[in-house]
Amino acid sequence: MRRNEASAAGYEPPRYRAADDAPWYHVLHGNVPEHQIDFMYGPEVPQGPLTPTHFSHLARLMKYIEPQTNGTHAFAIGNLSRDDTQHEAGHGAICLIFAFRIGGATDHAGRGHPPFAHGIAAVDREVRPASLLEAAITFHRHTMNAGESDSPASAFYRAYVRAVLERPDGVSRVLARYVEAFDDLPRLPRSDLSWAWVADAAAQPRRVVIVHGDDEPFEAVASVASRLAAVLFRSNIKWTAITTGREAGIPGGLSVRLVTERDVATEERQGRLLRLEEVPGDEAEIARTVFSARPYGAEPERSKPVGWRERYAAQGALAAGAPEGAARRGPEAQTVRREEAAAAATPAGARAAAAEVEQEERAPVVERPPARRWLRRAVVGASAAVAAASVLGVLSDPAREERRGEVAAPPAAVMEDEPDIEPTAPPPARVDTSSPEAPPAATGGARAPRRGTQRGPARWTQRRTPPPAAATSETAGPTVFDSPPVFE
Repeated sequence: MRRNEASAAGYEPPRYRAADDAPWYHVLHGNVPEHQIDFMYGPEVPQGPLTPTHFSHLARLMKYIEPQTNGTHAFAIGNLSRDDTQHEAGHGAICLIFAFRIGGATDHAGRGHPPFAHGIAAVDREVRPASLLEAAITFHRHTMNAGESDSPASAFYRAYVRAVLERPDGVSRVLARYVEAFDDLPRLPRSDLSWAWVADAAAQPRRVVIVHGDDEPFEAVASVASRLAAVLFRSNIKWTAITTGREAGIPGGLSVRLVTERDVATEERQGRLLRLEEVPGDEAEIARTVFSARPYGAEPERSKPVGWRERYAAQGALAAGAPEGAARRGPEAQTVRREEAAAAATPAGARAAAAEVEQEERAPVVERPPARRWLRRAVVGASAAVAAASVLGVLSDPAREERRGEVAAPPAAVMEDEPDIEPTAPPPARVDTSSPEAPPAATGGARAPRRGTQRGPARWTQRRTPPPAAATSETAGPTVFDSPPVFE
């Protein structure tokens, strides 16, 4: 096994134990001689309010932070409580990170300008714009005061490399002295902040890009970043970092980038794009205009209905790289300017004639249904009325009695109606002698069906054989039926 592989397998970064009331925890990450890029120094975890979840978020941000192509360093404010299941707004963990490359040095593989990152974390501390800005400026002074090659961080890195290669037992003292130089950082008090801002997940932008000048001082950039972080710290927005670097965004959270005009990439235009001077100074305005948030407990605003022209214009503006706010205001401003120019160039008489034509074009038009549709509706309505009347007639007792009277005509009348049927002698009636009363007598003759002819069941619309008359004591003769009688 080679020496580098052996040292990589047994390497453990030095750890330290901070005081119980320490407001900041320091973590160093960079090139370790004869090893690789790894953590150089850090606190014991867990320790006080610092948890392994906080440290894992800090490690992920420090590993991938990278300065812009034309920049000397990268500055970031990170959220270490993004995925906490018991996170409470105003009581999370936050970090400040500075990253740059050490000029005039080489890494373990012989590559020049090795990376170096220094992060400080505060857990459950009061995050205000003024105190956060003071911490950022002090942090910047200790790391990047004299530039990239002659900065205090560069001097520390060279002392660290010599100690690792020449005096391994003195590495811990070199690390401790470097961290002790940051004792003048502001001591943030324990947080008693509460939930101040709430935003709907659907209304939040995926990315916010803030563009500033190429020669913008660090104090101006840090001031805007501190105001944004103070608002996000007291909100329910799932944010990841506010950074000036070019590292890839971590999915699943909102990221804010502060970039120079020369470093604005095409993909960074997809989202909410603002100028540095357009960021409001008031926290309420920042929450509303930048993050689409509202005060905690306030009712959400109802969205104004937008027509297809506005939606199409907004989609086209976003595809072209314009900010969302400009996409909403652009079509309206263009329409107003177009109407004003047309009105100024048109004479008064022509404008009056155009107004009359427009009024005539806007006259209401009464739409009539087609003739076929009207006729179809009339036929359907009439058919429904006839069907309803038929059903009512069948089910009503008076109609039933009327039909019974119609079919109660004598057989002779039936025969007169059908002359093609020859009358035959009625068969002898069968008398039930067991009954105390004789069967009812027939009032006339009955016709017999033709041989070989089978008649189907009679309907109420056809003429039927009259029902038998009620039995009386004066009945003299037997009753003749077309079919065997049924006695009740």
